[in-house]
Parts: sequence; C-alpha cells; structure tokens
Amino acid sequence: MSLLHSSPRQAFKAHTHASSDLCPLCEQPIAQDLARRIEARQQEQQRAALEAARAEAEAKVQQRVAAALSEAKKTAEAAMLSTHQDFQGKLAQAEQAKASAQAEIAALKAAQDAAIKARLATLEQEKDAAVLAERTKAFEEAQALRQKLEDLSRKLEGKSAHELGEGSEIDLFEQLRDAFQGDRIQRVPKGVNGADVIHAVVHNGRVCGKIIYDAKNRDSWQNGFATKLKADKLAQAADHAILSSNKFPKDRSQIHTQDGVIIANPARVLAIAEILRDQIVRMHELRVSKEAREEKTVALYAFITSDHFKQLVEQVQAQAGKMLDLDSKEQEAHRRIWDQRSKLIRTIQQARADLIFEVDRIIGTAGNGPEV
Repeated sequence: MSLLHSSPRQAFKAHTHASSDLCPLCEQPIAQDLARRIEARQQEQQRAALEAARAEAEAKVQQRVAAALSEAKKTAEAAMLSTHQDFQGKLAQAEQAKASAQAEIAALKAAQDAAIKARLATLEQEKDAAVLAERTKAFEEAQALRQKLEDLSRKLEGKSAHELGEGSEIDLFEQLRDAFQGDRIQRVPKGVNGADVIHAVVHNGRVCGKIIYDAKNRDSWQNGFATKLKADKLAQAADHAILSSNKFPKDRSQIHTQDGVIIANPARVLAIAEILRDQIVRMHELRVSKEAREEKTVALYAFITSDHFKQLVEQVQAQAGKMLDLDSKEQEAHRRIWDQRSKLIRTIQQARADLIFEVDRIIGTAGNGPEV
C-alpha cells in the first residue's frame, strides 16, 4: 500500500514524521528523505491553499472594489448629469433674462427715440408757427406802413379815390392776365355797371365758371363795397367774387368774407384766385350739383379765411422769395463767370500778341511793339 493513501478504515490526514518514527497510518518506518518530501509537499499544499484563499479573497475584494467603483461612477455620473441639467437650466434662465432685458432696453430706447422725435417735431412746428407768425406780423406791419406811405403820397399828389382805384384795377387786371393766360379776362369799361374785372375760367376749350373782381384803394372801409360786389356776382351769375382792398372791416385783416364776397389784401388775391379757379375746374369735371357746389364753397371759404390758410400762404411766399434769391444769386454767379471769362480772353489775346511780336522780332519783321 502506498504511504500517501490511508487504509479503508481510517481517513488520511496530513502529518509529519521524525526520522526515527513509524508512520502511524501504516506503522512502517519512514525514511528521512521521504519525510522531507512529504513535509515539502505538505508545505506546498498549504501554500497552494493559502494562495487560493488569498486569490479568492483578492477576487472578492476586487469585485467589491469594482462594485463600489461602479456605484461611485454611477453616483458621480448622476450627480454630474444633475449638475449639468441644473447648469443648463440656469443658463437658459440667464439667457432668457438677458433677452428680456435686451428687449426691455430696446423698447425703452425706442420709446425714448420716439419721445425725442416727437419733441423735436413739436419744437420744429412751434418754431415754424412762430416764424410764420412773425412773418405774418411783419407783413401786416409792412402793409400798414405801405398803406400809410400811399395815403401820404396820395395826399401830397392830390390824387382822387377814382384815380387810385383805376390804378389798382389796372394792376389787378395785368396780374390775372399774366397768371391765367388760357382764360378769358377782361376789364369792364368805365361807366358800365358791374365789377372791375371779369374772369371766365376756360377748361378744354369751354368756359366752365366765372370769377369777378373789384379793386378798392380807399382811406377807409365801407360795407357798400361788399354789398355792391355781391349784387354784381348775382347779375353775372359768377361762382365767386373777390374784392381787392387795402382797408378791412374793424378787427379784420388780410382775408375776410362778407355778404358772400371774399375780401383780400392785394398781395393775397392771386393765390386765392388760383385756388378758386382750381375748385371751379374740379367741380366741372365731377359734374357736381348746384347744392353740393354751394356746400363745398362754404367749406372752402371757411378754409381760406382760417389762420392755417394764412400760414400756408406765408410759407409759399417765403419759399417763392427764396427761389427769387436763388435766381439773383445764380445771375450774379453767371455775371462773375462772364467777367472772369472776359479777363481770360483778354489775357490770351495779349499773350498771343506778345508771342507774334517775339517771332517777328527774331525774323526781323517786328514793328514798334505788340498789338492786341
């Protein structure tokens, strides 16, 4: 029987023998070298068992460590995801707050710009209104001064009211004739009852309306002026009647209506005539009824006598004055250019004469000196 196996009746257990001992299992003497091998094998088995236990322990530790690391990783990833989501949420809130603030700033800026523009427009309107008011005041003062000068001149020259009226009538007739060359404008002869000037409005070769005029240049206003022209208007079946007068009823100036007649300063007559003529042509083209014409005429007269109309006329006259100034400046500029051109021509002629003289002098044909 082998020494490494136990009997059937007794299980084998690892053991060692002294060199002089008998084996308790088999009761046989054991050699010393065999004892050493048995001992070495037992030690090897013990080391293997220890290594296996240690490997198993290390494996369990590694499993636990891996499980702990995995759990920690999951926890960290969850924490990171939560932090990222929270960060993204806060970032979105910040972006939204920023956009809201920018929109609010833009709205405030737009409102501020609108307020500034509105204020500037108001100031500009106030400025224009003030300028127009000053111009109107200056014009009225100039007209009053001109009237005083005319009154003084008339007194000095001893002209009668009839003679003064005749001159105003001629001026009015010439202004209308120059302004409305396509219309039929005629003066009423002396001694014939009626208005001073009759203006037949012509459109497409046909008379479509009529405006009559009277010119008065008197020391004082008389209501009979308007009453007489109203009667002439009815007699002539005219659409409008304009009284050119340097005098007005009390507390009235520049433009006024009385008895269905427009009373206007001579400087305003032409502008009013243009508006009335345009209204006649439009009503004719639209074939407006008589009742509608009368209604529109009332509204038109209300506009003509309003302060807004006066301001617009002042503005037109101011712009026309600027155009005249530009024409004068342009003429002056042309005159300066023409003078410079003349000087240059004379300079060129003198230089040419000097050139010819020098050539003649060289070839021996020069006279006493260069001639221009």
